[in-house]
Amino acid sequence: MADSLGEANYVDIDFDTISQALIISAYRHEPLDQVGWTEQFDNFGGAVKVEVGVLANEEPTEPEELSLGGFLTIVGEDDKPSPTLFSFPARHHKISKTARSQYEASFLFPTGLHPTLRLNFPASSAEPPSENCALHSYLTLPSTLFPDKYQLSSPLFLASKNLRLVRSLSGETDLEAPDWAVKRWGSAMLIELAPPDPRSSGAQDSWYADIPLHLRYLRPSQTGFAYADIPWPVVFWACTAEEGSKMSVNPFDRVNLGYDGLFGPKTMFYHLDPTVNQHNKSGDLMERLSVPVLATDTNVWIETGTIIVVVSGFLWVLWKLLLVASGQDMLTKATEHGKKKKAQ
Repeated sequence: MADSLGEANYVDIDFDTISQALIISAYRHEPLDQVGWTEQFDNFGGAVKVEVGVLANEEPTEPEELSLGGFLTIVGEDDKPSPTLFSFPARHHKISKTARSQYEASFLFPTGLHPTLRLNFPASSAEPPSENCALHSYLTLPSTLFPDKYQLSSPLFLASKNLRLVRSLSGETDLEAPDWAVKRWGSAMLIELAPPDPRSSGAQDSWYADIPLHLRYLRPSQTGFAYADIPWPVVFWACTAEEGSKMSVNPFDRVNLGYDGLFGPKTMFYHLDPTVNQHNKSGDLMERLSVPVLATDTNVWIETGTIIVVVSGFLWVLWKLLLVASGQDMLTKATEHGKKKKAQ
């Protein structure tokens, strides 16, 4: 079993200090070979309790719950698997696969050095899944790109972009540092969007939110251009769970791994699905920006030209100072000569 952990897509290790329990969770999205799912379990002669379950999603009785049904068995104790069905509140949900659950992201062209990331939504996506919900977007930005926290602090500016409030901003936010001076990977921002009222009479077929960003100065390249790859942001509704919901009993929840740690323990997330747009037909959910930088092929000429201009400017200023000094000297001599004539 330990050898198979190296083939997992991810492994979570949790330690409960109260119960002194060590929990190791491994996930694989497909079998290691085409034979199918084959695992060998050993209870080490009864020294370890090993429970194996084969479960599948079932239709939940409540919309905020996750229901699983299947079979469970304890290795070395049970003669045959026992059928089981259980439900528990879940933090993360997908909105039903309709147009209202989709969004697309792209940069406005031309991008320049201050690109704007536009999130496009169908008009139906402005309707929250329940009461007490707010639409959010979580951006993970590489070091080549950063948001201006001062620009995004203006309520009027945010309203003009269909944004409401920056909830969290962490990482590299230095406005002046070039990319090669940034030591960390980048920055992360949680921002609340301001969808239009779906009940308003002037509602349109779609709406958008614009997130202004800024490029750092990048290292020179031979071609005069560099590339910055930016992942699509996550978009979701954050809703307050009903009183009495016991979120902590869900054994399949992965918590405090990102933006979920910025919300309360009884927050439910309804995720929108990204959809491929005309600028990103590959479906990899990445946007690539072409950034103009200093071309190394012309760097020698630029350095030589800069030296010539600086030296020429210095000589011109020095020449002007000499002219002023010599003119002042001649004026002093003329003044003294005039005084002598008057004295005679």
